[in-house]
Amino acid sequence: MFGKRMTAVMLATMLGTALPLTVYGGWQQGNPLIAHALGEVDGKIETNSKEAFEASWGNGFRALEVDFTYTSDGILVARHDFEEDGTYYRLEQDANAPLVMDKNTYQSSKIIYDQTPITAVDVLGLMVEYPDVYIITDTKETDQATVQKQFGDLKKIAEAMGEPDVLERIVPQIYHEEMYDWVNNIYPFQEWIYTLYLNSNPNYGEIADFCAAKGIGTVTIQKERVTQTVVETLHAKGIKVYAHTINRYKQFEELLAMGVDGIYTDRIKPYELEWVGLSDSRQVIQKTMNFGEKAFTLDTLQIFNEGYVPLRQLSKVGKGFSAEFDSKNRTLSLFSGRTFTSLGNELLLNHSGKLVMERADFRLIYNGKETKVYPILVDGEVYVPLAQMATLLGVSA
Repeated sequence: MFGKRMTAVMLATMLGTALPLTVYGGWQQGNPLIAHALGEVDGKIETNSKEAFEASWGNGFRALEVDFTYTSDGILVARHDFEEDGTYYRLEQDANAPLVMDKNTYQSSKIIYDQTPITAVDVLGLMVEYPDVYIITDTKETDQATVQKQFGDLKKIAEAMGEPDVLERIVPQIYHEEMYDWVNNIYPFQEWIYTLYLNSNPNYGEIADFCAAKGIGTVTIQKERVTQTVVETLHAKGIKVYAHTINRYKQFEELLAMGVDGIYTDRIKPYELEWVGLSDSRQVIQKTMNFGEKAFTLDTLQIFNEGYVPLRQLSKVGKGFSAEFDSKNRTLSLFSGRTFTSLGNELLLNHSGKLVMERADFRLIYNGKETKVYPILVDGEVYVPLAQMATLLGVSA
């Protein structure tokens, strides 16, 4: 990644042109929406909970912002604050003294009665489990010691998990220019955001120059400060502009008309983007593929950065298979050489067309043996990774 970034910088320098930062602005592609505080779940917002993460991913978000702060015993957790009139109130928790929780109290204190609080370790664990998600940090602190401890802890967690590559999908938000070097000295993140809500009198021309020099591809601005001139000043340096926090479609339309590239939102969903003239980057694409001597047309959908297809459509590939769902034992068993009829109503198919996804809570069995194929439900339809299934069925795609 670093080599590619340097190549882009060197090429722009040789050509004497401004660097188009979106060359390596991977997280922005197809993501005009960022789920604020991990997004909405069951009508609740600003929870930073596990359930919010999973619901946002299922609703189509691939860029999720998360708040980070420390517990009283120094554990980095996903929470906005520990202030009496702040997070305690919003999360329906009693603000008992001492206000700052230790890790054990934090983890045992349900959010709005039934949601799961998560630590930084949990956040990175979810990123491993959901390898197409980018996390955007909101660490809030502005002093060097705390900033470097926060990002140092994220680095240590990733390394301790044996998953250092997960850091490539973390996008630090910085609040002032000095913070870039503080964080970059901890780890050379490839994606950055300069958020301006703590800047009382921003000079957008100077900010654009700074971002261009440092390779910061995005600036985030409060919606009240956005003007077409501001957007054009930043765009002139190849910098994208996101606004926060937007929950009204009309307001989103107004911002798009001024050239804004995206927004942070609690409630607007990717499958609603057509309402403001945009489109959901997740699309089912029909592809014709040859398996042996036969051609099959399959609905393909990119999930976890690879092609998934409906299980039903694979039922005649190779020797074919039947399917039996055991709701008690939570297994879906496939038997080769038999005729696929129907899964019945056990999976509660939901043909909403919204491409709402969730990890299946059942195991896939093939000819009596448990597989390592993990299905995804898409509007209730069972989707499976094509490459893995082709191997399982003994055919080549």
